[in-house]
Amino acid sequence: MGLAVGLLLIVLLMALACLAFLITAIVFVVVGANQKKKGGKGTLGKVGIGLLMVPLLVLLCIGGTVIWRKVMIKCVADEWRFTSINAGEGSAVRNMLRSVLVSIDDGDMETFKREFTLDIRNDRHFDDVVDDFFDELDDLDVELDPDEFLADWGESMFFDTDHYHGKYRYDIGYVYDAQIDGQTYYIYVRVCTRDDQYRNGIGLEQFIVCTEDKIDELYEIIEDDDADIYLDVL
Repeated sequence: MGLAVGLLLIVLLMALACLAFLITAIVFVVVGANQKKKGGKGTLGKVGIGLLMVPLLVLLCIGGTVIWRKVMIKCVADEWRFTSINAGEGSAVRNMLRSVLVSIDDGDMETFKREFTLDIRNDRHFDDVVDDFFDELDDLDVELDPDEFLADWGESMFFDTDHYHGKYRYDIGYVYDAQIDGQTYYIYVRVCTRDDQYRNGIGLEQFIVCTEDKIDELYEIIEDDDADIYLDVL
């Protein structure tokens, strides 16, 4: 919330500054035009034209940024890859979980795959693992409602941070559970939200869906830090 308010304030201040430049420029152009009519040099008019370029350049920059975001940022992980904003420990994993579950429900395979780190997506077995995962979800025959899993903040299972000469890396893992149709289901989400030295490692690292009778197996995977199991239904 604080970040959103801060960004909104910055946008408002920029808008007010542009408006002030625009009004001042128009006044200068009008005054300069009147000066020329009276035989003056119209210097203020030239200054006004120069001032008009400032808000135009700002608008061009904003427009370019919007277009760039449309092209580059298509999922939660892209926000982490292409911006330097600190994603936050708890909210980052929650945002990722919601995005992944929504993409599963919508059948949006492109977004689902894009959330994973580039290293994982480059695994030659990745597409087969994703296909197997969706087949296993179909066999599970349950709707994984993000609101059910995000009813609380989950259980923190993993947190690692590195800091070297101003370069940061954040690695976070949480377990969420939900009661659905009288059964308890668990989801483990592990993400790298920031890596200033290696962008290919940013994104979803592990996503595991687990039934109640397999919870011990899930915790064993987490404790063993088994990175080879990056997507599974237990």
